[in-house]
Amino acid sequence: MRIICTERFSPAEYRRITKQVYARNPCFRDSLSSVLAIVTDPKGAFARRTQQQALVVKDENDTPLAAALLLRAEGLPDTVQLSFFEALPDAQEAVQTLVDKAASIARQWGASSLLVGMNGHVNYGLGFLADSFDEMPCFGSSYNPPYYLDYFRSLDFSEQQLVSYRYPMSAFATQQEKRILERSKTRFKIRKADFSRLREEIRLYTRLNNDCFADHPVYFHRHDDEDYELFHPFRRFLKEENLLIAEDKGAAVGFLLWYPDFNALIGPGQELGLTALLKYTLLRRPIKRFKIVEIGVLPEFQGSSVILGLFHACYELTKDRFQEYESGWIFSENRKSRNICCRWNPEAGPTYSVFSLALS
Repeated sequence: MRIICTERFSPAEYRRITKQVYARNPCFRDSLSSVLAIVTDPKGAFARRTQQQALVVKDENDTPLAAALLLRAEGLPDTVQLSFFEALPDAQEAVQTLVDKAASIARQWGASSLLVGMNGHVNYGLGFLADSFDEMPCFGSSYNPPYYLDYFRSLDFSEQQLVSYRYPMSAFATQQEKRILERSKTRFKIRKADFSRLREEIRLYTRLNNDCFADHPVYFHRHDDEDYELFHPFRRFLKEENLLIAEDKGAAVGFLLWYPDFNALIGPGQELGLTALLKYTLLRRPIKRFKIVEIGVLPEFQGSSVILGLFHACYELTKDRFQEYESGWIFSENRKSRNICCRWNPEAGPTYSVFSLALS
């Protein structure tokens, strides 16, 4: 067994191990290859603000057993992420070797902890899937084999759980508390994004993220050029209605980001591409569910009626087009957000786990 360290994570090496891990898995959709390309692009906005080291553990036959991209972000300097982790089953020794090497490098970089389950930034996704392994994930949600969690639990990593929720559209319709909604309509204006001014709207989106989520676990300051390079490849799939902005007296105070479950357009092992775009734009293949990815409200407006206004605006856009929707992840200890979501009696959605290890 040997470990290989390189400056960049080879896309070919990444595909090689994922092909083995997810072979003949009918639920797997490749949602991370495109993110990996963004995160590792040496000329990219995000990559320029990171320190990176690729690790691959191979056996005597040159077969990759475990792989990850070590990443230390400018905005999270005390933490090294063991990101884009993939490993074959029954490879505990290889994973141990990978973690030991990662810990050694992290100390050399001056970091005090390892974080597993985040691939660069929360805006790229967060957490290992912890259940619902026999279901196709909603677009943008994590998918992995169940044994990934066992690897890190056995190595004494601390574990944090994230939850999500599912609602039939009929439940969405019951969210219209008339008195509160009328107050929201009187005070707040909800508008669609204006993609003719994409740069400006992304700049606003980034600012709202930074102001709304500054106190969230593992979130760190985001730059608008990073969000632009994330949104830009998907601009042909996204519509202005997918990003809703709440304004009070002309000033943005909150937002809601949602999109259809584009995984319905692709087959096992595939990633979103031209074929899916044709199905979506020309053939207009119906999609049955959508995902509310983010809802953010400035701290001084939390507890106001603006969040109901955002929900209502989303409902008006989706009520005749989808059968159900799924929320994005929420940290289990975030009682305020969980209480809002549980207000309308949802079904439990997939849960996820994030792992961390303090370095002595």
